[in-house]
Amino acid sequence: MRRLNGRKQIVILGGGSGGVVAATNLGRKLGHDHDVILIDKRADHLFMPAFLFLMVGERQTSDITRSLGHLAKRNVKFIQSEILSIDSTRQEVVLQNEKIAYDYLIVSLGLQTRPDLVAGFAEASTHPWELEGAAKLRDALAAFRGGRIIVGVPLGPYRCPPAPYEAQWMIDDYFRRKDMRDRVQIEYFTRDPEPAGEHRNPVVWMDAESRRRNIKQHYEFVVNSIDPEKKIVHGLYHYSISYDLLVMVPPHRPAQVLFDCGLAETENGIRVDYQSMKTKWENVYAIGDCADMPASKSGGVAHQEADVLAHNLTVEITRKGRPLDLWLHTI
Repeated sequence: MRRLNGRKQIVILGGGSGGVVAATNLGRKLGHDHDVILIDKRADHLFMPAFLFLMVGERQTSDITRSLGHLAKRNVKFIQSEILSIDSTRQEVVLQNEKIAYDYLIVSLGLQTRPDLVAGFAEASTHPWELEGAAKLRDALAAFRGGRIIVGVPLGPYRCPPAPYEAQWMIDDYFRRKDMRDRVQIEYFTRDPEPAGEHRNPVVWMDAESRRRNIKQHYEFVVNSIDPEKKIVHGLYHYSISYDLLVMVPPHRPAQVLFDCGLAETENGIRVDYQSMKTKWENVYAIGDCADMPASKSGGVAHQEADVLAHNLTVEITRKGRPLDLWLHTI
């Protein structure tokens, strides 16, 4: 029962970087005296930054997954279930087989890939933005004997903005190690304009690094559709790029349940206070990729947000210490 003997129930939705860090910190600090619950539809935490290493055969699936049940060691109860709805008025989360009440709710559901938002994408792109896709791309690269590989970015938000550049470079290194880079043409397209400015600007540096590796860049290319049979990416204004292997970032959006319950109002997620991660709903917070923040949607940002939020909730519940404002260290 909630509030029994003063116990609070803190519910965390999502077992990604932000959710696991928040749960671990809160379990350590509050778990003996309060209830910390993490809910995710998967049984395992997936370390998404390593998907690119899986793509080139430098990691195995077992290297980058861990059971969320291990959080019990940190005084965290794990429930594996699909989240059907969130009722911020009744302060409860509806799961497949039960309802979980909360005193504090931390939403860390990340972004979901939405291949359906680009016609032809599901049949055309083999990409490392999901675990299964990274393994499939590993096999495709191993079987590739030469031709044009296109790495690309759609409109809208997506996980880890630097990753498309990293994917280019890791594919470049992969074929150099196989001594067949001269048979592979690597190109990149993005909706963004060509970067300009000083070399210390990260985007300018990344562009220069790709060019140094002889990777052609297509800027201001907005994807409209993909023809998987003819292997052509169609953009606006009649621009098109042909490919032999397409490695395109899938469109991303917040989980549908966040739209259905009204928490997410834009494609960038749930609006929050930038310093406290509070939403406009009482005792509801959002962190990580599902939070509408002026920062990159990445595990590093989610980790920092989780650290600060866990500290501040501990201060509020225990009445000890002082709260912190969020100061992100990111680009």
